[in-house]
Amino acid sequence: MFHWLSSYNYDFALAAIPIQLILLAFYCSRRNLPVRSSHSFLWVMLFNLTMTASDLISCEMNEIWTQYPLWLMYVVNQAYFLSFIGRGWALFDYTAEECCSYDAMGRSSRLLSWIPAIGVSLLILSTPWTAAIFHFAPDRGYYNCEFYRSIYFSTYFYIAVSLLSVVVRWRRIPLRLKASVLGYNGVLIAGILLRKLFINTLVTSYFSILAILVIYLSAQNPDLYRDKRTLLFNQDAFDKIGAEFLRRGHTFHCILATVLNYESAKALYGHRQLDRSLQKLGRWMVTRFPGYYVFYFGNGNYLMLRQVSFQEHQEEILQSMREHFEQSWTSEDTDVVLSMAVMVLPCQALPREVARAHDLIGYAFSQAYVENKRGNMVITEEMEAQIQRQEAVEAALGRALDERRVEAYFQPIYSTAEERIVGAEALARLWDPKLGFISPVEFIRVAERTGDIMELGRQIFEKVCIFLEQEHPEELGIQCINVNLSPAQCLNDQLSSELSAIAHAHNVPMSMIDFEITETSIEDFLLIQKQMLRLQKRGAEFSLDDFGMGTSNLTRLMSLPIHVVKLDMNVVNAYFNGESGILPDLVRMFQNANMKIVVEGVETEQMKVELADMGCDYEQGYYFSRPVPPTEFLNYLHAQRQMA
Repeated sequence: MFHWLSSYNYDFALAAIPIQLILLAFYCSRRNLPVRSSHSFLWVMLFNLTMTASDLISCEMNEIWTQYPLWLMYVVNQAYFLSFIGRGWALFDYTAEECCSYDAMGRSSRLLSWIPAIGVSLLILSTPWTAAIFHFAPDRGYYNCEFYRSIYFSTYFYIAVSLLSVVVRWRRIPLRLKASVLGYNGVLIAGILLRKLFINTLVTSYFSILAILVIYLSAQNPDLYRDKRTLLFNQDAFDKIGAEFLRRGHTFHCILATVLNYESAKALYGHRQLDRSLQKLGRWMVTRFPGYYVFYFGNGNYLMLRQVSFQEHQEEILQSMREHFEQSWTSEDTDVVLSMAVMVLPCQALPREVARAHDLIGYAFSQAYVENKRGNMVITEEMEAQIQRQEAVEAALGRALDERRVEAYFQPIYSTAEERIVGAEALARLWDPKLGFISPVEFIRVAERTGDIMELGRQIFEKVCIFLEQEHPEELGIQCINVNLSPAQCLNDQLSSELSAIAHAHNVPMSMIDFEITETSIEDFLLIQKQMLRLQKRGAEFSLDDFGMGTSNLTRLMSLPIHVVKLDMNVVNAYFNGESGILPDLVRMFQNANMKIVVEGVETEQMKVELADMGCDYEQGYYFSRPVPPTEFLNYLHAQRQMA
């Protein structure tokens, strides 16, 4: 066993060294984010490794200091103290960068944060002449001097301002970052306390490496920012890089590239072969576009970012995009062919907050093909206006839901057998004091994206129940009210309990409700089947809405508890415009399946008569009435009864 000269216990320090070396080697071997917090974390690891090594060496050399030149003894001990100070500052700098607290506290705060570290470092460097921190005396060797405690005061200061950084940005930083910062600072404080309790045990390095591990596992592991399918940077990486570039005013541009045939390629070639092709496509982008950071956003969407002004290199960038993306891409060793569409996003078009930038990026991905067909490859003002409109609609919907201002309108459903109105479809309508009337297409799409569709569905259902409870439309011949059920609502496992509780609170039997589901709902067959069976047990019935707009599996469709199929108005219009003759065949098919048929888009007397002769059971459209508020709907029913 090795014989140590000093009486210190080195076990903890020695255990920390291999961990530090492994972490440092792994961290440097991976491609890390080009942001300041990554650089600060690298400095933390380098300072900590230097501190641990120099601490061990200096403790041993101090026991036999007369055998070495005096200048060497000062250098070795100074290395320990300087790295100790550097580690404390680097940990604070990492915290401030991650929390963006430099911006919150002012640009000068970064320079001010250097003052304690620089001041103590000057004392350390002057020690050979001033004996400020330590000294070597012929009779006693190494001993601490008057300003030795400034080393620890510096550490206390940087821990304190690290915690202050979190407090300043508490509402703006995610929970994981809060836990990480509080965690590693707590570890450092514990290390300081134990160092004082066990003065002859070198525990500082051990607790430092524990703090580094907390940072690494929670925020700085390179794999957290790497997409597993393509091995490119992922969306979280873009959030960090983009946020820092925007915050610091860097000039850059993004190229958005989307695989147009992603879904069909997945169905044709399978996940494994498509994943290989997506990975090769990512490598191809890295090779063909040097200087760009390449990100994979999922679903065949790539983003390339480069710190170059698009305006100054516009022709060069656009020409490169045409050369590389006009033709479909394929790799040499696979048969997968991927067609691409691309858009350029200058940094000037991005909102200052990256979270809002995702809306613009997502919209650009969805519109790239159409814009390319028009000959446009750059984000337009019209597209930016669309995103601003979406944000305004999102805010308006949020206000309306908070104030319960979303209204339920009713559109009559006519029975061809009874020759009268027997039902209605409840439709959500939104009017905002600032934006005026907002199309359901707009706010429902926003609600599904933000998750507000859950609350929207609950409020509309409750307003239908209130209408049934207060107005008793069944006395005017209404047999049921159709309520739309969004695919997103079906994700709520408590859906049937919530809706039946609302109905029960208003004394409305669930048999008065006919839920309409779309073909896209059936894509998650098991989930929708479970929800339908639960609601069916409580008395509700189901219709399939907008048939003809999706790609339903008819075999699976027939196994669901659906008693009515509603044919989309586009199918009806295509028949009456002479564009398609499939409508009578669809009617016969569902008649043979013993399903009732509703047709949408009935606008004329001729359509009403001909669809009834064709065998359609129910009709809905502007010929009967537009969707109207509850009071107008009741007036309409009274008028229809008088005419009858």
